[in-house]
Amino acid sequence: PEAILSGMSASAFLSKIKFTTGGYQRQRFLADWRSVAGIEARKDAFKFVRRDRRPPMSALADVEWELESEYMYKTRVFVRTSAGEPLQERFVNIPSDRQLTPGEIEQEVEARWDDKWKYEGESLERVQATAGYHRVEFG
Repeated sequence: PEAILSGMSASAFLSKIKFTTGGYQRQRFLADWRSVAGIEARKDAFKFVRRDRRPPMSALADVEWELESEYMYKTRVFVRTSAGEPLQERFVNIPSDRQLTPGEIEQEVEARWDDKWKYEGESLERVQATAGYHRVEFG
């Protein structure tokens, strides 16, 4: 993200990382560059969507990741491991085959949080939908 924010071109960044990483397939790199640039451009748009409204496609970043679902939503959750402990922050991704409202995303996190095997000992205090991603075909 720093390279994108500083205005560096994709070709210049690819040339720079060739010396440090040893190589990166150009086509795959450009797909990743477009995804990261889209995420950076839309990182604040999702938080202004009302909880009962579906976000417009302009608020979702188009990504060329290999996702099983068409949409992926990133949520910030605040949990407490025991009474009196400070809140801890973690991120949870919610995949979906349909576009969800921020309220539906938060309900999905709360429903999945009841899986005691996965989140044993953590009490969910607050959920906040922070970003949305839309899968597009690579190529």
